[in-house]
Amino acid sequence: MSKETASSGDKKYRPPATGFKWAGPRLERALNQATIRSPILRWLLSFLFLPMVCRFGMRINYSADNFYVEVPHKRFNRNAYGTIGGAALLANLELAAGSYLFMRTDGGHRLVCRNISYRFRLPSNNGLHFKIEPISQDIDEGIKSNKPFNAELKVNVYTRGDAPGKPGHRIGRGEVTFHLWPVQESE
Repeated sequence: MSKETASSGDKKYRPPATGFKWAGPRLERALNQATIRSPILRWLLSFLFLPMVCRFGMRINYSADNFYVEVPHKRFNRNAYGTIGGAALLANLELAAGSYLFMRTDGGHRLVCRNISYRFRLPSNNGLHFKIEPISQDIDEGIKSNKPFNAELKVNVYTRGDAPGKPGHRIGRGEVTFHLWPVQESE
């Protein structure tokens, strides 16, 4: 790989100066796909790298037909009034939408949240149930193109229903924009 200087005219990606090399894109993709399929590995990696996710107690149903995320009504998620706190709700909303995209790309893309907005309708005195659907229908085209793209998602937030996986009444709606780029084999 040739060294790039700040004065060079082309705008190619310049790697960080640390010289650190990740174990490889193949390992990254394999771990990504394994976390989608294995709840135990998902819990272990989230405990190591995202300890707050373990504290939230999220339950993710990775099903293409019925994808949903549930968050229990734990003390960690509540505010002083006994309802789900706004910051906890936004954090869980972002994680739920990111998990949906992670499932759709089968772990083949990295993603970062660019914009998130939420509109409160009602407070939640119960756990949360997130249902995600794409706003832009070009997500599959972006995945197949193997180039960076933006994905916009609509997240309906419900209270948890009487049975696991069943939503209660709707308490709000969020919109999230993610930027995705593929895990390249040539890195």
